[in-house]
Amino acid sequence: MGEQLSFFDETEVTVQSSNGWLLIDGNNLMNRCYYATAHDPNNLMKAPDGRYTNAVSLFIKMMLKLNQSLGTAPIVMFDEGKSYRKEIYPAYKDGRKETPIELKEQFPLIKEVLGHAEIPVYSNAEFEADDFIASFAEQADGDIYILSNDRDVFQLINERVTVIVRKGKEDVRMTPELFQLEYAGLSPLQIVDLKSITGDSVDNIPGIDGIGDKGAIKLIQHFGTIEKMLVSEFPTHLNRYKEKVANSKEQTLFAKKLTTLHRDIPLNIKEVTINSKGLLSICNKLAIKNIDKLLY
Repeated sequence: MGEQLSFFDETEVTVQSSNGWLLIDGNNLMNRCYYATAHDPNNLMKAPDGRYTNAVSLFIKMMLKLNQSLGTAPIVMFDEGKSYRKEIYPAYKDGRKETPIELKEQFPLIKEVLGHAEIPVYSNAEFEADDFIASFAEQADGDIYILSNDRDVFQLINERVTVIVRKGKEDVRMTPELFQLEYAGLSPLQIVDLKSITGDSVDNIPGIDGIGDKGAIKLIQHFGTIEKMLVSEFPTHLNRYKEKVANSKEQTLFAKKLTTLHRDIPLNIKEVTINSKGLLSICNKLAIKNIDKLLY
């Protein structure tokens, strides 16, 4: 296990978080911003020094616009690797397409920009961004807004925690009520049990062969958790799943271990505001325009 790292500038003294926190899955948003602006890979936005900036520019603008509307304090979490999950399950996240070099080169740059803005960043090689998000949401006071398209963070949704997820052409605020409507009355915590049965192709986690979302929802609706499912008698209307479940007990429990987010990473949480002067300075240097109107 590596050393847990949290990065906060010790000079931060200004408070601007009375309305809560905006937690951003940095890798997720960088990918989203890159592909939204990479219509012509041969003509991407660049800084005067030649560094690509298309993903960085949209990332900053989306963050500021959303933060402005919510009145929150922004925090960004990044993946630094594939985490301890890769150690205990070597096939974890295998099969993902290679990150374009034009995007890969922008990750150090977005961290540089966030540093100038004094926006806190959490990351290390042991845990993933989602684990830091889960731990921050567990430990911080106030309302939490999570900007991520990763369904794993749905398990964090409650009356205080909202996930902002892209659906079609708009961002939707996923609340407990909306979650129950979309997942047939399940609670957000049960997303872990659901994914333990269906698997996750994005993370290369296998599910129970022959059981899809509809079947998994029926099972969780009846049993509540996979632990109860694995030790209980099956009613007649679910008998067709009995043998499939029996043949996948260890796999299903292991999938739940991989999917459950850590909420207990020790974090140094401080109130923070954006260093507008620092952010404008680095954005001007990179020729990223129209930032000032999103700061005031």
